[in-house]
Amino acid sequence: MFGVKLRGKALIGMILLTSGIDFLEFGYDQGLLGGLLSGDRFIEMLGHPNPTMEGALSAIYCFGCALGALVAFIWGEKMGRVGSIMWANVITITGAVIQTACFDYWQMFVARIIAGIGVGLSTVSVPILQSETLPAHNRGALLVIQSCLINSGVAVASWISFACLFVDSSAQWRIPIAMQIVFSSAVLFACFFIPETPRWLSSRGRHEEARVVLAQLNNMQEDDKVIDGQMQEIMENVRRDAELDTTWADTFRNRTPQRNLHRVVLGMGPYMMNQWSGINAITYYLVYTLQNYLEYDRNMALILASVAFTQYGAISFVPYWYIDKIGRRWTIMLSSMGCAICMMVVAGCLLEQTFSRAAAAVSFMFIFIDCFAMGILPVSWSYSSEIQPLSTRNKATAVGVAAHWMSNFVVVFVTPIGLDSIEGNYYWIWAIVNASFVPLVYFFGVETAGRSLEMVDQGFLEEPRVLMGLNRKHREVLRPSKHDEEQRFRRSSIASTEGTANDLIKESAEKE
Repeated sequence: MFGVKLRGKALIGMILLTSGIDFLEFGYDQGLLGGLLSGDRFIEMLGHPNPTMEGALSAIYCFGCALGALVAFIWGEKMGRVGSIMWANVITITGAVIQTACFDYWQMFVARIIAGIGVGLSTVSVPILQSETLPAHNRGALLVIQSCLINSGVAVASWISFACLFVDSSAQWRIPIAMQIVFSSAVLFACFFIPETPRWLSSRGRHEEARVVLAQLNNMQEDDKVIDGQMQEIMENVRRDAELDTTWADTFRNRTPQRNLHRVVLGMGPYMMNQWSGINAITYYLVYTLQNYLEYDRNMALILASVAFTQYGAISFVPYWYIDKIGRRWTIMLSSMGCAICMMVVAGCLLEQTFSRAAAAVSFMFIFIDCFAMGILPVSWSYSSEIQPLSTRNKATAVGVAAHWMSNFVVVFVTPIGLDSIEGNYYWIWAIVNASFVPLVYFFGVETAGRSLEMVDQGFLEEPRVLMGLNRKHREVLRPSKHDEEQRFRRSSIASTEGTANDLIKESAEKE
């Protein structure tokens, strides 16, 4: 739109920046309400709601996000990857403006649903945009950046809310809420510098445009053999999908060679692990735990929670250095083991309420957050978009995101009930659930590290089975370099050219 065509690292950098700010805003939204509910002016504006109404205000945002995933399911493919992100942020800005101008509880309630719809739509579109544009050899490491910025957004929200807590006017809560508008506006501006993904363009029959974008991403000429090889792989996938004539209902069926339902369920797995690890049972109620178990005053509890969220954001960058080396499967299995151990210690410490035991429990809650951030978190936001076929990628990812947000709703809603009913024993449940993730991933998980999206697709077509993890080929971690990738595409292009030439010679000979 601005006549600027970024290429190579500059374009990849802009895609990461746009996605990062979008997910920073998503994290900011998640961390915002917990800090605002500590402010007297905000509670006063809401009309001094009871705990049930406060819980509903927190949880309804998740419902809005699930509706956003439904919007992506129905219209996402038509809007495109970049188009969906732009519409998502327009909706988020609308919700943020209404929230900033709120004057009662129910206006805030409805505005949070609207903002949630925008965030839900973007959480479907952003991972797909990245998976369809980032290079296979370090795609996992680059995707880690988006999950890091979710946590950074939570930390920023926590500190800004705390800083504004001492303002004795409605600015105490209006300023933190209005910051959402700034983040979403930045995403909208950045989207004008990003082209649509080559795979989406090819799926719409716009093959020449797809070739131009591939050349931009690789910083090569459009007639380079590497671009030829990539286009050949993408177009072969598009042709196969066109022959299958996939309908909406086929997203939930295994009758096609692509095993769509199998892959929908696999993609949902990490999204649901994200929530059923119990992470939001810790983060949403960390201030509550610090105040009620360690008897800290409000300000100290908020400061410690902000420190925890800052640590959460910092530690999230660690998987950048190993997620492509050990693969998605081991990243999530090791993380799940650590989370299970931490939850066991937390539950054990809270069997008796003493200051020293409570302090140890809170310490292991901090360690739990680290374990979660170093595995379950980055895989959950990238895996589904990596394993879905092109024809159902948008719809299947939307189903996974909807499952994530509805799980979030349930966890946030039941945690106060669980803590009130069985107190510290509530954490035994999360220990067992986290431990169960290890065998589930080992037996069912498919490795995607180092593979192009088309190579992942081919694995399901050639060797389908329910227990994919028992096939050594499906759990092998590939570690290609950028040079290896380029060589593979060049060989593919040359082989295709020779094959076409041989076909023409054979056809000519037959005519003679």
